[in-house]
Amino acid sequence: MAPALTLAAVLLAAQPAGELRVPDLRPPAPETLPGGVRVLDRGPFGTGELAGSGAGLLLGDAAVIAATYATFKLFTTGTVSASVGNFRRAAFGLAAVTLFVPPLGAVLGGMLGRNGPSAGSAWKAFALSLVGHAAALLVGYLAAPAYWAVLPVQLATMTTGTSVGLHWGPRARTLDARDAPRPGGGDQAVAAAPVAFRGPPVCPDPGA
Repeated sequence: MAPALTLAAVLLAAQPAGELRVPDLRPPAPETLPGGVRVLDRGPFGTGELAGSGAGLLLGDAAVIAATYATFKLFTTGTVSASVGNFRRAAFGLAAVTLFVPPLGAVLGGMLGRNGPSAGSAWKAFALSLVGHAAALLVGYLAAPAYWAVLPVQLATMTTGTSVGLHWGPRARTLDARDAPRPGGGDQAVAAAPVAFRGPPVCPDPGA
């Protein structure tokens, strides 16, 4: 009986009654720890990410149009002979540019426009953006000659796919100390904060 009373007295002394409160069940805020900062992925569909992805997509479409016009000029000016082999190679090259350049632009724009760490990867974003691009090309084929229908479908599917792909993975990421936000916006290194014990009070060993 006496040891139990002693243990109860130690616990009450270590945790004053005035500090008793309901535990906070919210997710922990990012903490500065030795070696890095643990930051949670905020999820897809960030404004900057979607805007950057859309801008990269439009630049990719512009690159496709420029490549098509340059190929046309090469044949019409006689720089490249109008042979069957050259036409075949030009068709394959333009098909590859049309299929892969817009999704690549969307991924690069989304990566530049994102804010904070992302749990996904560039290849996942590229794969989903490529699926959206293929769907947009199919819509353009079915809507011919109203080819303008490709653009809104591209903006809807490719930006969404890029954002989902960049965040498709474990939600937590650990940033290296050099990538962590700098206090006050300076270039000084982030000071490692001491790790405090936040568990319940521990009864000291009477034999120590």
